[in-house]
Amino acid sequence: MHTIHTTPGFIIDSKPYGEAGKILWIFTRDFGLVVATAQGIRLEKSKLRYFCQDRSFGEFSLVRGKEYWRLVSASSSEALWINEAEHRSSEALFARIVLLLRRLVQGEEAHPELFDHISALNDFCISGKGLSLDELSVLESLSVFRILGLLGYIGTDDDMASFMPGPAITKDLLVEASKKRIALNKHINKALKESHL
Repeated sequence: MHTIHTTPGFIIDSKPYGEAGKILWIFTRDFGLVVATAQGIRLEKSKLRYFCQDRSFGEFSLVRGKEYWRLVSASSSEALWINEAEHRSSEALFARIVLLLRRLVQGEEAHPELFDHISALNDFCISGKGLSLDELSVLESLSVFRILGLLGYIGTDDDMASFMPGPAITKDLLVEASKKRIALNKHINKALKESHL
């Protein structure tokens, strides 16, 4: 009997598989980045298709296979960046963050703090905070800085410690980050250059 593993996750990307299936790249809290197949998910009658849109959060039940995991159920999916006024800019921001995650996160290694950061980022954006384009830009720098820090690409720096994961994302934190944005971006660029990413 196969063990079913249920974990929070969000779908980074997907592509068609077979006649009506999909291959899903799911960044999970418990297993890291997993590649899963979902049979029949592109059929109109599939209940899973509504829970498995790209860039959506949910609870995913998976069974480990030889080559891929197999998705057996999903629930409570919520689309990222659903605030209509910010939708296009936020979508572009998240698309860049997803691209970075695809480059940085390889294989099945749990990164619960990284998952929690992405989840907090989602919660902040869909809570209707009404972010300006400048605030979204600062949010992107802060998020990328935190992602790189959590994955070990940025070392400790007492001057930047308040921007590392821990404090919740708030408007006040964005104001503080905007004052240090040049320094944040220098750390980001240095980390990306040294890691050849």
